[in-house]
Amino acid sequence: MAKEYHYTWTWDLESSPEALWPLVSDTNRFNRDTGLPPMELLSISNGIKLVRFKIPLVQVEWEEEPFEWTYPYRFGILRRYRKGPLAEMRVDCRLERLQPSGTRMVYDVLVKAKNILGDVSIPLAIGIVSARQFETVFKRYDRIASNGGPELVFPKGRALSSNGRSRLQVMRDRLKDQGVDESILNPLYEFLQHADDLSIQRMRPYALADGWGVSRRAVLEAFLYATRVGVLDLYWDLLCPECRGVAEDYARLNDVHASSHCNTCQIDFRVNFDHNVEVIFRPNQSVRAVDATVEFCVGSPQRQPHIAFSLIVPPHEELPFSTMLSEGRYSLRSSHVSGAQILLATQDGVERIDFFANYKGWPTGVTELGLMPTIRLVNETDQPLTVELMRTAWSDQAATAADVTTLQVFRDLFSSEVLRPGEEISVGATTLMFTDLRNSTRMYREIGDAPAFGRVREHFEILEQAVAAEGGSIVKTMGDAIMAAFRSPVSAVRAIWTVQKQIAERGTPPLSLKVGIHHGPCIVVNLNDRLDYFGSTVNITARLPNFSVGGEAILSDAIRNDEDVIEFLEKNAPPNSLTRFQGEIRGYDQSMDLWRIKMQ
Repeated sequence: MAKEYHYTWTWDLESSPEALWPLVSDTNRFNRDTGLPPMELLSISNGIKLVRFKIPLVQVEWEEEPFEWTYPYRFGILRRYRKGPLAEMRVDCRLERLQPSGTRMVYDVLVKAKNILGDVSIPLAIGIVSARQFETVFKRYDRIASNGGPELVFPKGRALSSNGRSRLQVMRDRLKDQGVDESILNPLYEFLQHADDLSIQRMRPYALADGWGVSRRAVLEAFLYATRVGVLDLYWDLLCPECRGVAEDYARLNDVHASSHCNTCQIDFRVNFDHNVEVIFRPNQSVRAVDATVEFCVGSPQRQPHIAFSLIVPPHEELPFSTMLSEGRYSLRSSHVSGAQILLATQDGVERIDFFANYKGWPTGVTELGLMPTIRLVNETDQPLTVELMRTAWSDQAATAADVTTLQVFRDLFSSEVLRPGEEISVGATTLMFTDLRNSTRMYREIGDAPAFGRVREHFEILEQAVAAEGGSIVKTMGDAIMAAFRSPVSAVRAIWTVQKQIAERGTPPLSLKVGIHHGPCIVVNLNDRLDYFGSTVNITARLPNFSVGGEAILSDAIRNDEDVIEFLEKNAPPNSLTRFQGEIRGYDQSMDLWRIKMQ
């Protein structure tokens, strides 16, 4: 029989379990930091990964079971080796909360030797060397966690060469001349200079903005400018809707398809601009060389942070544990059990709850549970079940393709970045605005072509500035009308509020603008070498200005009932300026509830 070796190491750390978790559970980073070589994923079958790496004189190959974890208290992994000195290794890491603060980390390693080389190497390599390396790395993570989290990981020394620093300084001055604020340029320079390679591989502008304490949109726009001058490169990551890992990675929007495939989950999925297309950035190779293909672990809890726990429950057994949840909706699901149970995590939800998995499927309805619940999973079937609790909302720190493509900065700087002709990609929800100048033909006739064109051009400039200021973009102009896109209803309402006020104050003859705003799903396409939108939401929005007499905006129910719009109108709209009416939309059988808001 193979000889077994069991090691248990314990460290008391100052940070809380939830502060340590993003670093400790990122086994890709941990393996790199403890000196393991890069790994190569050979294949995936039924969730089991076949992986290998090379160490001096020895090739190691193993089958890796899926990780089990419970945020932020425990994770574990089992590996069965095909080649090398080991037969099997099981790792279990537990983070126990200390009172009044801190964490006791207990790290268990159970390893079996396959041959004499294993018997010789395990006590030295794991029992002595790994013990020292693990302690050093975990204590470093503790210091990082105490200083604000893993997005800013600064190793000793500098990552840029002298040429890279010089080039970056020149480009930094160019970005400053283009209006990028130093509150963004300074931390970006430090990040590119000092951050480790794993942090640099997928630079997420919203996550960095949160860490730097600056506007998300300002950082995203700054990154677009930085890409244009050659500091950064922009990539389009297609995320699997199941594991939410990167299924495909493209340097050009033209290469993105409407459908994709995840090798990990072995599923095909449709691409959606506002869910699973994330825009990320890397340093340009002239500034800092980064190999984004190097991996030190092919799976870890931190690769799926939207999953609160993933646990295997043996047949006819139960598993009690505790976890931490953020407020919001979750989906509880399991292998071999149909459907999913919908949960709502709230401050007032139950703190102790049992879930029974059986062949009848999960119960319907919504169950409320607390933010720090104690859970008991009961497997009533004849086979082991993998049970997962998944947050249904996508990460709000992801700068999606929908976010980027509605920015005027993107359309101005990257007008060539379009979908391939004939490709159609869905957007779950977009706010669209159509405007039209009232009686513009009469104005040309009454004051002459040149003065009238000047007034029309002036109104376009007002629109362009107001739309861009609210994070929107002008999709196209049609005569003296425009179509604009925004990520949120209130951005469109604020923009047109500004426009109507400015137009009313500018020159003679006075201009009168008709406006319609609607929110809903649509399709992004390539039309005449630019990104455009199609679908029912577009058709409805385009017809709304017809209900206006000018100096007002026509809002659909989806816009009027938006919480942020309600709050804005309560603070800014004069009394009795908002009226409701029924509108017959050409091409649609039923009338719609519409709202007229007077702005002049």
